[in-house]
Amino acid sequence: MSTQDILSRAHAKTEVKLYSDALRILKPLRKQLAITQNLDLLQTFADCYMETNKIEKAYELLVRLAELDPQGEGTGNDKFYILGQIVGGVQGLNYITQGIQNMSVNKETLTEAEVEKIVSGLLTMIDIWMTDLCMEENAEAQCEELVNKAMEFSNQQSPEVWSVLGSIRISQQRFNEAGECFLNAWKYFQVKKQYVESLLEEGKMDHDQYMELVQPLLNCSKMCIEMGLYDISLDILNSTKDIDEDNLEALYLEGFTNYLKAKVIQLALEIQTPEQFYEFNTHIEESKLQADDKKIEDLVYDAKVAFSMLVKLGENVDSDEIVSELVAGSKSILLNELGGPIDDKELMEIRKGAEVIGDEQIELTAE
Repeated sequence: MSTQDILSRAHAKTEVKLYSDALRILKPLRKQLAITQNLDLLQTFADCYMETNKIEKAYELLVRLAELDPQGEGTGNDKFYILGQIVGGVQGLNYITQGIQNMSVNKETLTEAEVEKIVSGLLTMIDIWMTDLCMEENAEAQCEELVNKAMEFSNQQSPEVWSVLGSIRISQQRFNEAGECFLNAWKYFQVKKQYVESLLEEGKMDHDQYMELVQPLLNCSKMCIEMGLYDISLDILNSTKDIDEDNLEALYLEGFTNYLKAKVIQLALEIQTPEQFYEFNTHIEESKLQADDKKIEDLVYDAKVAFSMLVKLGENVDSDEIVSELVAGSKSILLNELGGPIDDKELMEIRKGAEVIGDEQIELTAE
């Protein structure tokens, strides 16, 4: 069987995301990787390695592809963005810059997908400056320049860009401006979600792409919590449930937001500005909530529901470090400040009342 025939069979598998199957088909061609200049062969192997979490193997091939196809004319520019994320630092910035420059040659004819890729690359560069290169004296100036470019490319309508700008403003302790950024982020997330849902209904997008909205929404919710935008945070989390109803992090944030709202009310705190809320959030453990306070009973109940649901769901999923932390944090607040979890029977009744898709149910009872 010829190289092209094998590649065609492998492509048929990658199109339906069966990357391990594709690698088995590609196995006879593996020995060619060290010497080949066949861009399609290198790219197909690299894609399969990335999707099966063989990052080191993918990295070696992506570096080769970047050398053989520096303008992205043969295999596109995704390799530069991926390499930038893998290596980080100055080298990572250089890779991403190469990808952006390649795509920006004909700026006026960029497609929507290409603009999103460029914006994503700019945001990755900001993340590198805020982490790997944060000690460089020009880090803040570089972040400002890059976020302004991202705003320009996105016509100031990207929720992700507004979220990143808000994070930058927090790092600068410009809290009121940060709060405005997150309000704008939520505004444009709603627009984006509606657009993605329309594409999903038309069969122009798969559900995995829809799920990609979840983490950016959760990140925005966290930032809103820091700024005291509790109602906005809850709106975001309700929107997240439309996409992934059983997301454990979303349940934790829902419980935590209601818990914080209850504390502010019970303590009769005069907190009006994002700056004041940011200060409050650094001292939330200094006073315990009195769960029997009638003024906050609805908030306490909503917090208990979210935390209790998380604990039960967490008992029936493959545990990892993050899940363990979410479950432990929920149990701590439930037992120490909210009077304990809601019982299983009541949780099941709440769950049944919330069902919207046929007879779909989840197992809430601990094994």
